[in-house]
Amino acid sequence: MKAVDPRTQYDFTFPVGYHQFHKNELLNFKLNHIYSLGYWTMAEAQQAGSEIKELPEFKQAFIEFAEKNEAEGMKIIAAFGYRVAEFFTSPTDKDKMALYDRFHDLFYEAVQDREMELLSIPYLNGFMPALRFSPEDNKGTILLHGGLDSFMEEFYSVARYIMNAGYEIILFEGPGQGSAHRKSKLYMTHEWEKPTSAVLDYLDLTDVSLVGVSMGGYLAPRAAAFDDRITRVVAFDVTPFDLHGSGLQAAIYRFFVRNPSLYNKIATAAMKLSARAELVVGQWMYITGASTPAEWNEQLPNYSVSDIAHLIHQDVLLLAGEKDQMIPLKEYHNNMNGLPNARSVIGRIFTAEEHAQNHCQVGNCKLALDVILQWVREKSS
Repeated sequence: MKAVDPRTQYDFTFPVGYHQFHKNELLNFKLNHIYSLGYWTMAEAQQAGSEIKELPEFKQAFIEFAEKNEAEGMKIIAAFGYRVAEFFTSPTDKDKMALYDRFHDLFYEAVQDREMELLSIPYLNGFMPALRFSPEDNKGTILLHGGLDSFMEEFYSVARYIMNAGYEIILFEGPGQGSAHRKSKLYMTHEWEKPTSAVLDYLDLTDVSLVGVSMGGYLAPRAAAFDDRITRVVAFDVTPFDLHGSGLQAAIYRFFVRNPSLYNKIATAAMKLSARAELVVGQWMYITGASTPAEWNEQLPNYSVSDIAHLIHQDVLLLAGEKDQMIPLKEYHNNMNGLPNARSVIGRIFTAEEHAQNHCQVGNCKLALDVILQWVREKSS
């Protein structure tokens, strides 16, 4: 099946189904993620994941996949090939920034969308990028951002879908994300109300719905807790409610905080033995600006919804997948039961029968978007 160059197609189809594109769970999720957002066909996702055995091979394999599609003029397919290559490239690798630049430049070469406005929002000593899509008859404004390692361009197909439903949709990258981090050196902060309020100020927005994707399920509720211009907030998906721990877990954590050199030795050894550990810990250090694993580890409890849950007074929608690979389902129930002052709390657990049981409903993105849009309509009336 020949791919469709997005220069002639801006409205994407979200395929239904979660597939086995690779035996490595992390890579398989990433391939399904791009496929589910409509950027690759099944054949292209299969091709991208073929003949790759181990994690160290991922970078070069996806560079070759991207270069092949770029040479054939398939820019959006190639752009996301570079994106996956960048994702699996260590922050200490000199190629990481070059791969980001290639993804970024190729994406905007491919997407010449007249209904998309690219913005640059001043923040601290740099800028936060944003993409704004405005329909002719605006039903309301939805603000959407990612979490730990997403780029706003990944949500382009999502933004087009939301705009076609009649809503103004604004994507933005805050500290630790995309070019806000890579170009302006803005590092991730748990105080997400600060960059979000800067976006609202710059665009003079009130009465917005805020959607946080992945770790954005902490960031968005955090922002809502401190800014009443956010009247509806969506955790897409939920994140851990309380990372402070209790009992033995808390005691072990406090021990390592008091003994950072020991934690650094253990974490460094784990990163040498496990490519996945190197990727996860390295990425956290990269986006937070932490110079050591211990410095990152000490920051981790700050990303607890429990710290600000009592301050959330808005309407809240909590989404979860019953087989989420990253967030245990118990965290959905902890969040549902932990927002005592919210105006309303609605939850939705997506199932395997719906093909939406995975993290952020990869496998049936359209269903999740339809649930969000229906809830926004109901809470806006």
